[in-house]
Amino acid sequence: MTITDPPLADKTELYINESSTATANVDSEIDTIVNKLPTQTSIEQTECKEDAGVVVVLEEENKITEYSIKEKLSRKRKWFILSIVALQGFLGPLTSSIYVPAISQVKHSFRTTSTAINATISLYVFIMGFAPLLWASLSERQGRRTVYLSAIFVYFMTTIGCALAQSIELFTALRAFQSVGASASQAVGAGTITDLFDVHQRGNAMGLFLLGPLVGPVVGPIAGGFINEYLDWRYIFWLLSGMGGLIFILVLFFVPETSAIILMKRSEFKVAHPNSRKQYILARIFGFEHEESIWKSMLRPFKFILLPAVILSTTPYSIAYGFMYFVIASLPHQLSYHYHYTSYQIGLAYLANGLGNAIGAFISGKWADRALNKIAVENKDKKKHLEVRLTPMWLGIILLPAGELIYGWCVHRSLNVFAGFTGLFLLGLGVGMVQTPCNTYIVDLYQNHSASAMSAGNLLRCISAGCTPLVAPTLIAKIGNDWSMTILAIISLMSGVCIFVVQRYGQSWQQKSNSRLN
Repeated sequence: MTITDPPLADKTELYINESSTATANVDSEIDTIVNKLPTQTSIEQTECKEDAGVVVVLEEENKITEYSIKEKLSRKRKWFILSIVALQGFLGPLTSSIYVPAISQVKHSFRTTSTAINATISLYVFIMGFAPLLWASLSERQGRRTVYLSAIFVYFMTTIGCALAQSIELFTALRAFQSVGASASQAVGAGTITDLFDVHQRGNAMGLFLLGPLVGPVVGPIAGGFINEYLDWRYIFWLLSGMGGLIFILVLFFVPETSAIILMKRSEFKVAHPNSRKQYILARIFGFEHEESIWKSMLRPFKFILLPAVILSTTPYSIAYGFMYFVIASLPHQLSYHYHYTSYQIGLAYLANGLGNAIGAFISGKWADRALNKIAVENKDKKKHLEVRLTPMWLGIILLPAGELIYGWCVHRSLNVFAGFTGLFLLGLGVGMVQTPCNTYIVDLYQNHSASAMSAGNLLRCISAGCTPLVAPTLIAKIGNDWSMTILAIISLMSGVCIFVVQRYGQSWQQKSNSRLN
């Protein structure tokens, strides 16, 4: 049985562009260029080659554009698809922290140490950083839909295994594979946003999609705390497996293939092999003919890690995300020690941070879109001014240290608990403000390989989030929560230098990086 994409109800013609305007425009541009080509001197011959290259690029870009589904789907359908992808993206971060309140019960069940249980959390986060590098390259060869279905199936099976595991060794191994399955949407979702939305709409779309990495780690302990208190820690994983099964069904029936390049390859293959269904099925499984080797495709995400625009633009967010995990890991002990909170009260305390995250992601997404559209009124080439998207991050750079200082000092001195919650809210607001603009910026900057670019940024974020919970207990025990958060505040403030450098030199880096990737 072959699983096919769900139909696009908005327009019946998926692979044929009914309008011939685009083709006519391309022909006109080709004729204009050809008529201007000189043929006498060696210098003129060189210019001819350059113009011919422009013609090839124009033809290729317009050919791919014909298969884009941006204009074939209604606005409501686009947001519905994005909501499903965002829900899958939410599942990974949620799973990373949902059983934090049940650590002592898990330790007792497996008769192991706290270090071994904490290792399952850090291992999960680290793998969530590396696995998307593989998923991103696969999505650019096999398609977004294939990756979504494969990943969520892996997640579903391994989560059931975690619920049934009877040894810490098996549980740790299953958590590693669970992380692989949960991580795909973190990078591939950026490719889906590029497929569905134009550049001036991506800030809002990215704001919704990125709520998962922000809200997931916060909602996790709340849900896990209640489940563990009234049921058993294994029910946490049964709940997660149910969510994984639901998402699999939603993707299977409601998420079509969105990559224009993949749709073009499939259409061309059907034309070239009209009566060979077996060859088509094999091509869908093993990939269609591509100009580059599979190894080059898989290594591309690692090239993005070395690009200054990617490193510097994502550094403030990586730092902020890591510091958020620092607080998530240490908050239970701080509230139980200073305010004698129970497990479910501690879980509810995470709401302050989660609310700030959601508001920050929403506001910064709209702000980034508005800033880009405003400057594009004077210059139609928006890509020359993408760095303006980073402007909302400056407010986040101010809110982050403010929240860290208020939370750290108020909680350490056992002041009114709502003062500490105010600090948590400002911290979450700051994280949301730096997250959406930087991720939207790198997606817009490298639209043809947005999934690979996003996976590189995701790696830096997850490395930071994996390290800070390991450092938190030792640092707080040595110098206290107040001075620990002061150090974090200073580092957060200094990360603003990265934004300044990108806004100053980002445009000049763009051409160099494109030639380097190609």
